Formats: sequence, structure tokens, C-alpha cells
Amino acid sequence: MRGEHVMNRSDSIARIGKALASVQAELGGLIAPDSTNPMYDNRYASLAIIIGSIRAVLNKFEIALVQAPVPGTVGAVVMETMLIHGPSGEYIGSYCEMPVETLDSHGVASAQTYARRYGLMALLGLAQGPDDDGNAANNAAVESSVLLSQGEPEPSEQRVSNGHRLASPEAILAEIENSDVERLVSAERWVNSAQLDAHLSARLKGAIAQRRRIIQRQQSQHA
Repeated sequence: MRGEHVMNRSDSIARIGKALASVQAELGGLIAPDSTNPMYDNRYASLAIIIGSIRAVLNKFEIALVQAPVPGTVGAVVMETMLIHGPSGEYIGSYCEMPVETLDSHGVASAQTYARRYGLMALLGLAQGPDDDGNAANNAAVESSVLLSQGEPEPSEQRVSNGHRLASPEAILAEIENSDVERLVSAERWVNSAQLDAHLSARLKGAIAQRRRIIQRQQSQHA
């Protein structure tokens, strides 16, 4: 973590505080989960849906959002989230540290995404809630038992289940990269039972095997 690990703020936050109160009143405090990992059946609000849900409201009250990684401890990423009030120049920000499970580009990107999500929601006083208030991008929920095919199709071409968009393979791979042994068993069981194409199945099985090797190396180092 950053040495002092304190909230970053301007000398005065009177005007940004008033603007943020208006933002929070309009957002309602809850962001509906838009993604489901079919391997674990866990629901979460993705970074895209969080930003999509708050951007217009922040703009309405002239608040800019800035997020960027800053130096931190080895094996972790520290993400600074800052809200800047345009008319007054006042700002308020905080830091969120997230461990990097795998020291490669995928592990770092996954940790940065988690840190951005949690840091942003904490700073705005938001929580994940049921999809019942219409505040999360027009109730765009993702409840999936299968995955999108490779690539990024146009929204109108995305496969749907029960009227909802489906999660991408990248979301599943990100979960695998942060799984423990017990969750890997569940992941492997799902991959073996799901009707996936051969290429995607091999890709996910390879990620599971790689994650197991990493866990085994970590365990042997601490033995």
C-alpha cells in the first residue's frame, strides 16, 4: 500500500461535497450486477456497467473522473481514483490496492480492473444491489450459462439468454486467474459439463492447469 494511505483531497471540499451529495441522491446508492460467472454462479457489477451507470450523472454535476495506477508494493497494484469538480477545482480521491495473483500482463490487468471497480464504488458510496431500480444502464443484466464466441460482436448480434447479454470468455479467464484450489475444481467441473466449442474448452482448461501450477509453486515456496 501507499506509505501514508490517506484520502487525497483539496483544502476545501465544500462545493464538490455538495455536488457529490446530488450525485449520490440521483444514483440511489445501488449498482445492479450485470455479469454472472457461470462456473461459480457469482454476480458482480462490471467496470463497464459501473462507469456507464454513473458517467452521465457525474457530467450533469460537472465532476470529472480520473483513475490511474500509482507506485505501490511489489506484487500488487495501487489504483488512485479521483473526482474533480470542474467549476471549483476541488477534488477528492482515494487509493485501492489489489494483489496481483499472476505476475504477467493478464494478472496485472485483472488486478487493475478489480481495483478500479472497488475504488470507484467506495469513493461514490455505492454498493452492488439487485437489478430492480433501473439505475444500472437500463437494467442490463448478464445471467449466463454459456459464453460468447470469440471476438467482440455488435450489441445487436450478441447471443442472449432470457433476454440478457452473455458474459465473454475474458471474464471467465479473469476469474480463473484469481481462483483458489476449491474454485478451480468447480471451474473444471463446469468446463467439462458445458457445451463449449473445442477451442474455447481447451483455452479454459489450459488456464485452469496454469493456475494450478502457480498455486502449487506458491505452496512449495511457503512450505
